[in-house]
Amino acid sequence: MEGIVLALGGGGVRGRAHTAVLDVLTEAKIPIAGLAGSSAGALAAATYAFGIAVSHHELSEWLKDPELERLQKTGALHQVTRLVDFVRRPYLAEGSKIRQGYRALFGQRRIEESPIPLVIQACDFITGELVMLRAGSVAEALTASSAVPSIFPPVQWHGRLLVDGDVAEKVPVTAAKALQAGPIVAVDVSNRVVPVEPKSALEAALQAGEASRRRLLSMALSQADVVITLEADPPIETFDYTKADLAYELGRKRAEEALPRIRALLEKPIPSKPWWSRFVKPKPQAAQSHPIAHQPKSQKQPHL
Repeated sequence: MEGIVLALGGGGVRGRAHTAVLDVLTEAKIPIAGLAGSSAGALAAATYAFGIAVSHHELSEWLKDPELERLQKTGALHQVTRLVDFVRRPYLAEGSKIRQGYRALFGQRRIEESPIPLVIQACDFITGELVMLRAGSVAEALTASSAVPSIFPPVQWHGRLLVDGDVAEKVPVTAAKALQAGPIVAVDVSNRVVPVEPKSALEAALQAGEASRRRLLSMALSQADVVITLEADPPIETFDYTKADLAYELGRKRAEEALPRIRALLEKPIPSKPWWSRFVKPKPQAAQSHPIAHQPKSQKQPHL
């Protein structure tokens, strides 16, 4: 199948922008040959790949978690200096409502059954390794891909402990490239970062970590053929469900602006190989640094 491959990054409520991007591409009849998603982007990728018709309003209702709303209202996600909650527990929310929503949406569907090639990205909590989930329960893979450290508990997956895919790569360009299905269109729904002077040692440490993640994000996006950025101003907080409509509308606007560049990608002719290439033996490919998380053939993969 010819078309583009989408790399959809994480961002909580800002992930509604991915639904908007997919709506615009569908209306413009842009073929999609593959999808890679992380966290909120994994949800958008999976619903599209399986042809599940659900509006962004319905998604908000299905996945709205009272625990996260409580944290949002009390400011526990912003006032990180209040360390008591973080010391008492390894995570702040069980995430059971979201897990139930994933199961209700996808039932027993498995990633390898997707009509469109699909990869859901997670991160190995022990090694920090990027993990590409290409087989197994969609609902369980989505739970792992969105398990934000300190917010939700990690997920056990065939002997590995998995967390939010954004920890390894904010926008899953590496996973999208692994599909080898077409040019990459990356969608980054991160908030714009405004540099500020840290007022405490803790803020300095957090800001340093954020700077490292931004650098990794920049490196990933440089490998994409087209990049769509949300750039919400003012920022849309990760779990602020009241801003879901705003994220969707902004996503539509950014996707419509990017359509000419995306169409240009599909109009590029596929370079033909020179006549002498048939006599040249291809070099053996090196092992991927980020292995696809398939269950070994010698072991029977359990149904999750």
